[in-house]
Amino acid sequence: MSEDGDGNIADVSEVNSTQNSKRKQDHLPARGHQISTLIIKTPPFSYAHLSLLTASTSPQKPTLDEITVRSYLTSALTQFLGLSGAAISIDILKVESAAGKKLDEGGEVWVRVPREDLAPFLAAVGGWVGEGGNVGWRVKGSGNWLSELVGGRHEERIWND
Repeated sequence: MSEDGDGNIADVSEVNSTQNSKRKQDHLPARGHQISTLIIKTPPFSYAHLSLLTASTSPQKPTLDEITVRSYLTSALTQFLGLSGAAISIDILKVESAAGKKLDEGGEVWVRVPREDLAPFLAAVGGWVGEGGNVGWRVKGSGNWLSELVGGRHEERIWND
């Protein structure tokens, strides 16, 4: 208890306990499920969907495997950006063979690169011509989310059929 200057007596302990209980209730977790959201603004990786183009005059199509893809991509990056291009980290996610493809298509590749390296990567592989002008890359799609590329994979068939 305390007395103010006018002689009034107040119970300070009751006032303090009421304020403390209100503060404690504000910090208590709500009952039930708590809904929260998370927004990823800048993903660390980007993805590219590439198709290997071969010249129709070439005697045979190159077989497309992971080692061939790696050598073609490294060649393209080195030719366009030098040693700094060769240092770009590339993860080969999937390689599809050329079975059932058009004559000039040699297979498809999905790769993952660091997000900040996507633009130089696409410029390098999009302009690369190798093996005496017989092979090159066609960029079929790119983006920050792999699901967009996989989902849009067959969109061109809608307009061609």
